[in-house]
Amino acid sequence: MYFYFHRIGFASLIFAFWFTPLVPDSQGQESVEERVQKLEEENKALRGLVEDLQKRLDQLAPAKPEKPTAEEEKPKKKKEKEAAPAAVEPAAPAEGKAPPEAEAPPEKTKKDYWLPSLKGEYFSLGGRLQFEYFDPENETALRSAMPDNPNGSFKVDEFRIYLDADFKNNVRFHGKYDVEGEEGNLVETYVDFENLPLWSALRVGVQPRFYRPDRYTESYPLAGNAFWRKRDLGITWKGTLDPVYAFMSVSNGATLDREEVGEDQGDRLIGENLTELDFNGNKEFSAGLGLDLNLDPYGKLNLMGFGMVGDLSDEDLRFLQLQVPGYGFRNDDQREMAGVNLDYRIDEWDFFAQAIGRRDGELERFGWYTELSYKFNFKGMRYLNSLRPLVRYGELDTNLTPQPFIANGSLTWDREQWLFAVIAELVRNVSFRAEYMLNEEKTGGPGAQNNELLFQLEIVF
Repeated sequence: MYFYFHRIGFASLIFAFWFTPLVPDSQGQESVEERVQKLEEENKALRGLVEDLQKRLDQLAPAKPEKPTAEEEKPKKKKEKEAAPAAVEPAAPAEGKAPPEAEAPPEKTKKDYWLPSLKGEYFSLGGRLQFEYFDPENETALRSAMPDNPNGSFKVDEFRIYLDADFKNNVRFHGKYDVEGEEGNLVETYVDFENLPLWSALRVGVQPRFYRPDRYTESYPLAGNAFWRKRDLGITWKGTLDPVYAFMSVSNGATLDREEVGEDQGDRLIGENLTELDFNGNKEFSAGLGLDLNLDPYGKLNLMGFGMVGDLSDEDLRFLQLQVPGYGFRNDDQREMAGVNLDYRIDEWDFFAQAIGRRDGELERFGWYTELSYKFNFKGMRYLNSLRPLVRYGELDTNLTPQPFIANGSLTWDREQWLFAVIAELVRNVSFRAEYMLNEEKTGGPGAQNNELLFQLEIVF
């Protein structure tokens, strides 16, 4: 429109000049200059009016974006198709909580996978690297709680590789392998068969127990170190009929062993052997029944009860008889367990509680803990995406008489533990954790000085 009015003004100027009657030079020149100035002022006023009208039109009806070309539309549709969620949620065995910051890398969609095959499969290679500093108290009186690193220690805590494959027909492979870590080279390797009849799925391989909850912290709760930290070789079935779900599992069972309470290996409790796979014939049979409720707008509730029965191996009996003070030489080889998980979330609040009772032969243990955290999200900050303060309290009791002064006396102690932590996501896939573990034990003698401070930097790739 500006160009149109500009041309009108210019044409008017030519017309006026051409048809103006001849006058004396001074008078004619003065008349022409006055007319030119007048026309320019009129042209300027018209341009201002046009610009003002255009602004008002833009406010009333914003301009429509240009329609993409056919070549631009095709890849867009392809990406939208790849990113679209499946019609049916996979029913793979899971632990009922979101992926943990300390336990697994962020889930990838198919478009994030780095190597698609010609046959439609997708493969992904990633990992996790953890550097940490931990500083335990220097217990000097009780032999079984003396730290291995009394002055603190820096170390590469974990260098873990993840390998995932997404095949056709709802078959998926997942593997975790430690280049450097505390759980041996092979951590997990299993295959998931999803969308089976009766809304079910099947997992086969070395896998976490289905009642093992995710966690935000590097430190495990007392119940976790005692009952479910170890992965096991077996088969797990999960069936879902919203809001109810069920698990059934058959596994080899893990061998009893000593397990450290924190990062330092001085103070230990009765747990399971983390580095060796158990191929004995003493199977464990587990089952669970849960309820996953969406209480919108009052959050989400996940409640599951579970149990396990099985037999002790000869190695388990030798450990109890020879390594655990006060157990004696009893030959009962039955093991059984029962427990419950409760997870409640609303907005960025997350509350979790677990209670487990277990009997191994004549050894009886009961552990429980509760955990509360809140995630603060930050926008516009360059080096801090989120911050999650967390507090956890737990207990672990045994039916053994506490032994304070002998080498394996810590295996018999009743324990209480507070954990205070802050988990910060600095940038995407880079997190920092600060944790303080406050331990209190009934040792049968003086209290143990075994609190522990931990700082950890984690990089996920």
